[in-house]
Amino acid sequence: VHALERDAVGLTRNESVDPSRQLFQVEWTPTPATCVASGEQGRRLWAAAFNRGALASAAQLLGLAKRMVDLAVDYTFERKQFGKPVGSFQAVKHLMANVAVQIEFAKGPLYRAAYAVVEQQAGQDVLVSHAKLATAEAAMLAAKNTIQAHGAMGYTWEVDLHLFMKRAWALDKVWGDRGLHKGRVRTALFDGKPALGAGSTF
Repeated sequence: VHALERDAVGLTRNESVDPSRQLFQVEWTPTPATCVASGEQGRRLWAAAFNRGALASAAQLLGLAKRMVDLAVDYTFERKQFGKPVGSFQAVKHLMANVAVQIEFAKGPLYRAAYAVVEQQAGQDVLVSHAKLATAEAAMLAAKNTIQAHGAMGYTWEVDLHLFMKRAWALDKVWGDRGLHKGRVRTALFDGKPALGAGSTF
């Protein structure tokens, strides 16, 4: 782990699928003088930072999923087809209901992981990964179903849905993609001795 002065770091702007995010390539030269932690101490700091970053992105993903559903529900009850609001049709209701179920399923893992990180509990790695996976699944389904509920309007800049959808796509890949987090869960399940039953995630 290194600590540097701001003017010692070069930043090059990178493009993102979400234009509201500012991504940069960082260029700097590590030296013994900038190193503030190494070895086991450095590993613990990196692990803690990674878990907090993944947890924060998971929380955003859950909020994005909820917001996308809210937008779609509002839109489908304003838009009319065959003399009725589109949102009154069962097929559209099912699209939104499926996302609502995923959102509720994702809340538990997210809250449990947040508690583990704040209390610095053992085993927080797998809890954070579970939260990231659950919230990413909810957000990806929300993006898919809500844009379907919006129809062609969902692809336009006139509707705000694309802002939340693009942010969800971007956050799905940061602080570990789904492959990495599935790997951490798999390792905990098959190489460790996870607690089973009520009160335990696994």
